[in-house]
Amino acid sequence: MHYHRVVFSAGWRISVGVPVVLICAAGLCRGAVDGAAVVDIFGRDVTTVGLTVPDWEGYMANPAIEFSIVPPPNAVLPVQVTITAREPRLYFDLPSQAGAQGPRKELKLTGSEPQSASIAIFPARRKHNQETAINIQFIDARRRRGQLVVPIHVMAVEGHDHSPVFPITIDFSQDKTGFYRDPIRRETFEQAVADWAFYLADMHSEPIAAGAERTWIFEPDGFKKSHLVKSEKPYTGYLLYTYGIAGEELRSGGEPSLAGGFQIVDGRALSIRRSGGVEVETRGNYNTRGWLPPLRDDQWWQATNLSDVPNDLYSIVHHESGHALFFNPNNKGFPRNGILKDDAVRAYLGSDARPDVHDHFDGIVDPWSLHGAFGNEYHGRTPYGRWLITRLDLLCAQAIGYKLRETAPFMPLAIQTDQLPEGGRLNAYRAELHAEGGIPSYDWQIAAGNLPPGLLLNRITGQITGTPRQVGKFAFTVRVRDYQKDSAGVDRVFEITIGRQ
Repeated sequence: MHYHRVVFSAGWRISVGVPVVLICAAGLCRGAVDGAAVVDIFGRDVTTVGLTVPDWEGYMANPAIEFSIVPPPNAVLPVQVTITAREPRLYFDLPSQAGAQGPRKELKLTGSEPQSASIAIFPARRKHNQETAINIQFIDARRRRGQLVVPIHVMAVEGHDHSPVFPITIDFSQDKTGFYRDPIRRETFEQAVADWAFYLADMHSEPIAAGAERTWIFEPDGFKKSHLVKSEKPYTGYLLYTYGIAGEELRSGGEPSLAGGFQIVDGRALSIRRSGGVEVETRGNYNTRGWLPPLRDDQWWQATNLSDVPNDLYSIVHHESGHALFFNPNNKGFPRNGILKDDAVRAYLGSDARPDVHDHFDGIVDPWSLHGAFGNEYHGRTPYGRWLITRLDLLCAQAIGYKLRETAPFMPLAIQTDQLPEGGRLNAYRAELHAEGGIPSYDWQIAAGNLPPGLLLNRITGQITGTPRQVGKFAFTVRVRDYQKDSAGVDRVFEITIGRQ
């Protein structure tokens, strides 16, 4: 079996290439562990071709891509495995570490069975494809070493939905503490709200006249007293006030206004409110350590939001905006300490979502990203870091009355290719199948029928290549699956005509 690259540690010179050759320095070579491999969830050997890690459009938790490490067959068990990467936006499932030098994960292979791990990338504001790699180091019980370098293809995944997003008007006028005098704090809040709105479709709700909406606003000393304010200007969609507080509880908050109205679409009242507020504790969140300066995407791991450190303002206002827009019983469709029953949520999660007494999805982990769902940010299967929207959060928002845009995370799996070109007998043939939706990468297979003799389908790339040996018309069914273990895939029938030339 051939592998992409194997490097042996100190005492050996490096030999890169296929097949692997071990070159020993004088007297130091005692053999090495080799023959390890990396396979994906479809059982394909991806040691050479690598793994595709999606970065979905928008700013949300990306899918975690599972892979398995096949132990070196000549190793003496147990084998210590260390997986690292140099890209700080990458991370592995827990237990693992993340940081400025990139992620690190350790495993122990105690038998011949492959052991799995998962890898994902923190979202970038500016999407771009990127080539990087993970390094997998092996040390067996006799201290023999080996290493694999496996390519990682970061793929920026864009959708086709360019329709308007749900309009949200932000109002800073009720801030009496001066918290939002800092333009960076205002920009942080605006960005967090825009990140939610990006995934929400404009439902074309009826406009609200000036003075027609009433919203409860808490006093600057916290959650003791509140007063009503009326909307000063006409607006459409949602009116969201945000302001600073300095309360005894040292916490921030967010809620839809119980005194306000509901969204009206085509003359029908929905179950979701049309205004609300987000209160930000000026001294910090559950402490008085203040707020971190703005973080770059590659610094996401600094935002642990634990009680003994300054908190990440983005994380907190993202969370409290979620309460104000969606997750609060002031929206009629959201049950506090109950069951959110919805077919799409159940199909994705495998069960009903159960909000707790704090309107959080306590204990629930988003299936694709492995991040903790809303309110469970500390208890997912990924390292601590900036809080993000999950696909489950958005499906729950849809369940209570919002409409989602068909962005990349919600595009159904589909084969884009309509037809394949004709070929000629004994002439080189090349065509490529394309798919979109679901979780890339894709697994291509012939589900029924046969390709023309002499042609082969590459399961990973979707390319059909070879030299046809027989004239005729050949019909066959192609099946593509996206990167989910339980993906049933989608089928399409194709035909290739092979002529005499």
